[in-house]
Amino acid sequence: MTAATTTASATKSAAGDALGVTSGEVADRLRLTMGRLGRRLVHTHPDAGMTPSRLTALGALEAAGPLRIGGLAEILGTSPPTTSRLVEVLYERGLVTRTPDPDDHRATRIALTAEGAALLHALRRCTTDALARRIDDLTGDRRAALVAALPVLEQIALPD
Repeated sequence: MTAATTTASATKSAAGDALGVTSGEVADRLRLTMGRLGRRLVHTHPDAGMTPSRLTALGALEAAGPLRIGGLAEILGTSPPTTSRLVEVLYERGLVTRTPDPDDHRATRIALTAEGAALLHALRRCTTDALARRIDDLTGDRRAALVAALPVLEQIALPD
């Protein structure tokens, strides 16, 4: 256990005390589980050649619309040079377009192509189907617990 985990584990919330676990212990298990689940879902479409960062970039462009490199970098939490390299790969695959920014012709806007949107939706369907199969294998009690936990997980996932 790391010092940060130990410190977090030492801090008990009222709910954590009542359940006999600390918030840090729950957070540690949740982090590990989400990581494993994320890796499992990425492997549902290994032949697509799409890394999690590429998928995240496509999803960000779908949600936000055309963006400058700096705007996309901010959403992704990466540096502009890293984002520029990522965009280059997506551009070479025909998944995004690069057009002059109408407000500043020195800048470029990145947008999702129809091919990029189709790939993103196909991979999402594939991932959702794989996850649904796992959920179908759960007992009724486990499925009910998962459904009951969804609002809490959704709340935790909201931006600060």
